[in-house]
Amino acid sequence: MTKYKFKVIIFDLDGTLVDTLDDIADSANKVLKEFNISKKSKEKVKYAVGSGVDNFFKNLTTENIPIEKAKSLFKKYYIKNLVKKSKLYPGVLKVLDELEKTKISIYLISNKPHIYTVKLMKLLKVEKYFKKIIGINSEDKEKLKPSPYHINEIIKKEKVRPKDILIVGDSNTDILVAKRCKTVSCAVLYGFRTYNDLKKYKPDFYIKKPIDILKIVR
Repeated sequence: MTKYKFKVIIFDLDGTLVDTLDDIADSANKVLKEFNISKKSKEKVKYAVGSGVDNFFKNLTTENIPIEKAKSLFKKYYIKNLVKKSKLYPGVLKVLDELEKTKISIYLISNKPHIYTVKLMKLLKVEKYFKKIIGINSEDKEKLKPSPYHINEIIKKEKVRPKDILIVGDSNTDILVAKRCKTVSCAVLYGFRTYNDLKKYKPDFYIKKPIDILKIVR
């Protein structure tokens, strides 16, 4: 019987499980157009993602725009186009299928608002793989990663040691929350950040493609 190194795996969403960049960029640029702000490149959008929807627009433009209005417009556009172009990264479904055969508890925690997070997983037909799907809303910004709040809740619920948990994500927030909670971190290099972006945070593992996760957990 295979003995697995971890009892819990916590995945990030954008840039980790799903390539959402095109749909986010398209919706964001529609919002900016409403404020007569020039279109932003996908590269710019990519680096704005990951710290919650409030910070997204602050990272995206130096122009002073009303954040609540921008969020409302973004919701209008994005909710209709969640999977227009977004897709699971190659190999993700295989990973989830393999992990489902184990006794490892699988969670998803994203700084993406909850309504988008849950609906995206349902539309891509992968919600069944997760014990719980958590998207963090702007009104709960104190719980946004790298806050340890949700990780600590999972530690208590699962009754595991921090070192029994692997956190998989593509940004510094995922590595930082792992370090704060003393869990193990795995940085993905196929997502929205590069090795040079992430190396200073010193994750425990790097993977170049999703399927490599299986080598780490066995």
